[in-house]
Amino acid sequence: MSILAVKKSAAAVAESGGSYLSKSGIYDVTIKFASIDTSKNGALSVNFNLDYNGNDQTIYGPYIQDNAGNPLEIGIGLVNKLSVIAGLEDGQEPTVEEETHAVGKDKTEKEFNVITDYTDLPIKIRLQEEYSINPNTNEIQKRMVIKSFFRADGASAEEIVNDTEIGKRLALEEERYASNITFRDNLTQVDVDAWKEAKANGGSAKPAAKAKPASKPKANPFAK
Repeated sequence: MSILAVKKSAAAVAESGGSYLSKSGIYDVTIKFASIDTSKNGALSVNFNLDYNGNDQTIYGPYIQDNAGNPLEIGIGLVNKLSVIAGLEDGQEPTVEEETHAVGKDKTEKEFNVITDYTDLPIKIRLQEEYSINPNTNEIQKRMVIKSFFRADGASAEEIVNDTEIGKRLALEEERYASNITFRDNLTQVDVDAWKEAKANGGSAKPAAKAKPASKPKANPFAK
């Protein structure tokens, strides 16, 4: 079959959601506010309320501390790079203040522990689609995972600190990684395509063949 053969399935003709962060890629966004969230088990993560093309969207970000209070270096490193991009100095700690923001479709007011250094900060963000099995429902679930941050002009944290050529890291990630997708729990692209088709037609979100659920990831405070 030709790659240009017409497909009229619900998934094939569905709009891609160009005004939303729904696919792997590098996007120009503005951080409306970023907040530290505590899970019911005590883990800490940093979540981002973003403006992309005039639309508000929340991306649940990296864990920085696990349930036992241990620092999680990958998440901390990612947030540290954002702090460099935001202009914080060596040894400076981000400022965290309690703020009220109206969020969600119904614009419900909620309290957040906001990292004020990031508020209204324009950046580039690389997001990657991740598909896995929800261990509670055995259904496929999708996350948009933050992989990297860049300053609005394309500078990485390393390029800022070392005063080297701006944009080299961005170009590398755009070429090699921007379209990557992560499949966990033995899922494949075929499984995900079938799941999307089922969702578009109002069907089940469960995969045809049950994949083995992965153990729950450890959750993630600002560590010193």
